[in-house]
Amino acid sequence: MQSRASLLSLTFVCLASLVLAPSVALAQDEAGIAGNVQDDTGGILPGVTVEARSPALIEQVRTVFSDGAGNYQFINLPSGTYSVTFTLPGFSTVVREGVVLSGAFVAEVDASMNVGGVEETVTVAGTAPLVDVRTTRQQSVMPSERVNVLPGAAGIRSAAAYVPGTVLGEGDNNRSNLPSLHGSDPLDGQPAVDGIKTGGQLQGRNEWSAGVGTVTNEAMVTEIVFDTSSQSAEYAQSGVRTNIVPKAGGNEYAYNLFLQGTTGRFEWDNQNQALKDLGFEFAPVDYRYSFNPAAGGPIIRDKLWFFASMIENRNKSFVLDQFWDPAQPSTPDSIREMCGDGSCSQEQLRAWSGSANGNYNVRITHQLTQRNKLTWSYFQEPKSSVAAFNTGGRRIGPEAWYTFNGHPTVMATGRWTAPITNRLLVEVHGSFMQADVNTTPVDHGEPRMAKIDVAQNTEYNSSFQNHHNHDFHRRINASISYVTGSHNFKAGINFANNRTALAYSPPGDIFAGYFFNGWPIGILVGGNGAERQGIIQDCDCGVYVQDAWTMERLTVNAGFRFDWFQNSVPGGTRAAGFFAPELTTPDPVVENIPNWRNYSGRFGFAFDLFGDGSTAVKASAGRYVANEGTGLTQGFNPIYPYDMLDWRPWTDLNGDGTALNPDGTPQVNEVGPSNNPNYGTSIIQTQYDDTLRRGTNWEYSAGLERQLGAGWALSAMFHRRSYANFNWEDNLNTSAADWMMAGTWTGPTDPDLPPNAQGVRIPIYVTRPGIDIQTGNDRLTNDPHRWRTWNGFEVIVDGELPRGGFMTGSITAGTTTDHRCAHGILENPNRMRFCETRMPYRPMGKLSGALPLPGDFMVSGLLQIFPGRPISASYTINTTDFPGLIVGDVDDANPTLGVELIEPGTVFEDYTTELLIRFSKTFTTGDIRTRVYMDASNLFNRARVTDRNRGWGGGGIKNPDFNRIISIIDGRQLTWGVQMYF
Repeated sequence: MQSRASLLSLTFVCLASLVLAPSVALAQDEAGIAGNVQDDTGGILPGVTVEARSPALIEQVRTVFSDGAGNYQFINLPSGTYSVTFTLPGFSTVVREGVVLSGAFVAEVDASMNVGGVEETVTVAGTAPLVDVRTTRQQSVMPSERVNVLPGAAGIRSAAAYVPGTVLGEGDNNRSNLPSLHGSDPLDGQPAVDGIKTGGQLQGRNEWSAGVGTVTNEAMVTEIVFDTSSQSAEYAQSGVRTNIVPKAGGNEYAYNLFLQGTTGRFEWDNQNQALKDLGFEFAPVDYRYSFNPAAGGPIIRDKLWFFASMIENRNKSFVLDQFWDPAQPSTPDSIREMCGDGSCSQEQLRAWSGSANGNYNVRITHQLTQRNKLTWSYFQEPKSSVAAFNTGGRRIGPEAWYTFNGHPTVMATGRWTAPITNRLLVEVHGSFMQADVNTTPVDHGEPRMAKIDVAQNTEYNSSFQNHHNHDFHRRINASISYVTGSHNFKAGINFANNRTALAYSPPGDIFAGYFFNGWPIGILVGGNGAERQGIIQDCDCGVYVQDAWTMERLTVNAGFRFDWFQNSVPGGTRAAGFFAPELTTPDPVVENIPNWRNYSGRFGFAFDLFGDGSTAVKASAGRYVANEGTGLTQGFNPIYPYDMLDWRPWTDLNGDGTALNPDGTPQVNEVGPSNNPNYGTSIIQTQYDDTLRRGTNWEYSAGLERQLGAGWALSAMFHRRSYANFNWEDNLNTSAADWMMAGTWTGPTDPDLPPNAQGVRIPIYVTRPGIDIQTGNDRLTNDPHRWRTWNGFEVIVDGELPRGGFMTGSITAGTTTDHRCAHGILENPNRMRFCETRMPYRPMGKLSGALPLPGDFMVSGLLQIFPGRPISASYTINTTDFPGLIVGDVDDANPTLGVELIEPGTVFEDYTTELLIRFSKTFTTGDIRTRVYMDASNLFNRARVTDRNRGWGGGGIKNPDFNRIISIIDGRQLTWGVQMYF
């Protein structure tokens, strides 16, 4: 199977090479300079020699010539400050100083040349251009100068908080802490380092898990670039794309040392009286620190540079409303020894979580010849943590936490850049990454069964997290660019061939036991998942062409992209387990699931409204595909661990609350039979619809960018995003005729519920007698009734403050409509309630910046005003609530039906205002510059709620923890740091 995947990979590269002849290359997210050259009468000047100089260039200077229309253009320029020189025999030389580039910004620098001698130089000191009048792509760029002075900007996720309009998730599960913007899917976000994707997760779609770059090394950052809208044909997805541009060294030796840390002595209790009345104990950080040195410089001046850095992060924090139980073996020995006699207070029993991670990297830049540059990089990131797997709204006891251990994720990259001529640029960029991740329950000293109570919305006793991932990633990105003053044509490929293997081995092959108000109702069992089973991502590939064509004041950006995504599964053997026999599958066991080929177009224009580069009218539209991993494919592998789960009835005959024996074997006499006659066999219960289409979305934007004056700019944009082609499993055993209305259930009247959820009347539909709708005959297909849209606007003001300060302010507001009226079982009327939700316009505002003060002091910070999260309340109906409840199998003794009491999008947490601020002082002694600072997070000491227990209960019994707060943000906290530059 591996040879077949390699053949597919080789075939794709060869075909792409023919398409892109004479060579292939990737375009890095780098900036440019473009403009027009005229004489003093307004006549065009072709053949003008234009030079761009900057210390950021290892070759120091690049040269192009103006074309027949007087236009010129530089591309692929690294961030930095440039001077642009214009020379032509018979005319005075013109020099434009102070052109600042960052991200993919294209600076418009025009020149007017007077008749005279070349030796006569006219230096033009103009306002630095802030409006890009040539591209429609929207970016937010954090250069190292800002990363170093803004509080919390050192982490790639926390830096995203400075991006206008971004929303960050909270928690530890699939979507947690991932940035979303303008209604984007967080899982479409793409982490990258030096322009190449570095995501490490293949089982799902979350590429932020386990990859390189998730531990941000502040000392290595030249800039962090966030692509936020109107991405070009170079990219398949349209989520927030984050690219860390690493430092390369330079012609001067430079050394950095960054240190920061804090302890619980510098944190304030932010709990209000209501929380204290509930018995909450203050849960501060115990400690947090980082150590981050770096060094770089020349090995050979103008020829060979190096840069190396490392960071070590450690933290430990107490967890709100969580306490160690001295009787639990998973409780740390120090707590058990101190508190085993019951003499400890709640404060002494506070549970904690923590992590230890790092990033080590080295980078070599070699200017082989004037037109050939090689860059080599090596990254290593070890990660470990102890935390709860937060599934949202579920209370998790500390004995049900898990440990995360990532054997150092390693990545090696190589990049060749070659401006073959002044118009032809070739670039090739490749990487290899290995990511190993292990998650296991905290040590109990004995086998434990994870327990989940569906009525009380709690997880306890142990964690179901017990898997071992082993991932390999191989990527080649490449492009060829042909640039004139009027055209910037580019064609390229993105190629990835990846492999993942997963082992999942819970005690006794039992995933978890399920309870209803403490009463056992069933368990999930699996096959023997101790041996790793693999999936191959044969090709996650794309070919694209695009052009930016400038016609006087109008630049048209057009692109076309072809994406090919194909997975397969090699054969293997699953050893016999407690619930499934040994099974050997042929090689390959799965081919072409999926095998998607998608065509996407991108179009936009930028119009220089007044012809002076101060105002641009922009609009764009583009089609994008969803980010995918191997999750869809694994469902068709009969021996893949996560897809061998089977629901079984469970009767706790001996009343010990578990289906496990002390030795970790299952109590098989308590476990009922499977309802799936094909369980454990090679027969896949889900059919694959060959017409299944890849998820897509269209993104639209339109608006205006205006330079307001020296150093100030305004952007006002409208954005729309529309998603389609959602997947779902169609149960072929049922149709609309199989259901009938059995009556109406009246929900609880409870002062803890909002008015619109008091005593709600919900129609209950049950299956007709003799109808069995249990899964086992499903088809994976597209949901014909599912779509999602986001419409909104955003206004951004960005500018310079006195003494080199800066400020960014923004207002973003949007509304989401989610139509999912075919979720789960299309014809099940119980699923149709609230199947279309509309979130109202709820604006958010951000203000950030830095203001230098006399005496080398500085104040900087981030003010955020944002809406609270939606509030929900679920109820689990059983036969006590509704005696005639039948939701599927007529033999099911414990049928349940989950319903939502609160209409989504109607009740929210309160708006919150949060301020993060830094006070710093810089000292200069000789060649050593030292900045000391104090960060104050959550300065107003708010207690914003980030999660609650959302389960009201069931069976007529209220969950005593309903609406109880699970987590709030940390209180006001002071962090101390020092940054040294040598």
